[in-house]
Amino acid sequence: MNIVAIYMLFNLLLLVFSKAPVAIAMAKQGSGYDNASPREQQGELAGWGKRALAAHQNAIETIPVFGLALLTAAHLDLETAQFHLYAGGFVASRLVYQICYLANWATLRSVAWIAGYACCIALVVLSL
Repeated sequence: MNIVAIYMLFNLLLLVFSKAPVAIAMAKQGSGYDNASPREQQGELAGWGKRALAAHQNAIETIPVFGLALLTAAHLDLETAQFHLYAGGFVASRLVYQICYLANWATLRSVAWIAGYACCIALVVLSL
């Protein structure tokens, strides 16, 4: 099912989308982007940069959750309309989550996280 690969590609590309603000924040620090010790430099980020790093780390954490939900739904032949609704809903919620994290909209960010996780749960439950 190629659509599974397309949704997973969106999820993986989100890592690039979420890493870009981290790199920008690091580059704006006094010494510029430290490619020799990026994790040490990331530990020194504050404010917007720190939120960007947290959003990026959360994007990494969602890869296995969404991946397993996708594979379960595909393997158990979830109805196509439901598959698109919840897989697409997850991708959309993750984009909103990233934007909310950067904008420091904590409550809306939490709502977006819950929506994304609920989409993963729905992909698995509806496949039963």
